[in-house]
Amino acid sequence: MLLQERKSAMTAIPAITSISQGHLNTWETCQRKYQYSFLEELSLPDADLQRKKNLLLGANFHLLMQQKELGLDISALANSDPKLQAWLDAFERQPPATIAGDRFCEHRRTLEIKIDLSLHHSENSDRGQEYFVLTAIYDFLILGDRQAQILDWKTHQKAIAADQLQSNWQTRLYLYLLARTTNYAPEQLSMTYWFANTAESTIIPYSQLEYIGTEAKLTQFLTEINQARSYPQLPLNSPDCQYCEFRDRCDRGSPEIAIETYGIEDIPEVKI
Repeated sequence: MLLQERKSAMTAIPAITSISQGHLNTWETCQRKYQYSFLEELSLPDADLQRKKNLLLGANFHLLMQQKELGLDISALANSDPKLQAWLDAFERQPPATIAGDRFCEHRRTLEIKIDLSLHHSENSDRGQEYFVLTAIYDFLILGDRQAQILDWKTHQKAIAADQLQSNWQTRLYLYLLARTTNYAPEQLSMTYWFANTAESTIIPYSQLEYIGTEAKLTQFLTEINQARSYPQLPLNSPDCQYCEFRDRCDRGSPEIAIETYGIEDIPEVKI
């Protein structure tokens, strides 16, 4: 397996202060993968061409949906791939239910969050505190009078179970960040996932209890990330290693081939 190394594993790795769902999902799954992905910035330029193709197609669909909302001509982009046209047709036949309100596409929100540190870990801060910037980019956001709705487009081959969506950090961070940066109560927020291949919608409601739980877990993870001095591997035979792109680097053998191995949050943001 060919690995392109942008930074040496042991030389002056900078701290990460901007935290996205990808950082949180990876930290929760495997701290060694976090090290490889975000601290050492290892990449696999020639690995899994089908995965790269799927991600590009998904990004193009996000671009198509953005341009559609802006009233731009989308015919050329829709006709550039049969799947894009099929997904667009599915959306027009069976769109997700939406609330009334102000509409925003590819909308970025950030929040500076402070983590209090013990004196033992405050050598890089004169106040014993560390600051992180939580960042989310919403595919589509509607802000109504008494409700707000996040919508996210998914191009996975089949719909993902609601419990998986609810526990994923995309859902948890996006709803938490919206609650923190608006005057809506958590119960006034929801997140809708729309799956292009099946035209199915899954709605994830929000609550004060989930808000409190997410805040506590964020504090825990950000403290761990800030204080980490080593990044352990998962135990041998861990199912999370099975399709990991760094499996070979961890001496777990070559990654097995999966029909679809990208996570629910992997489609990158798009620009017009």
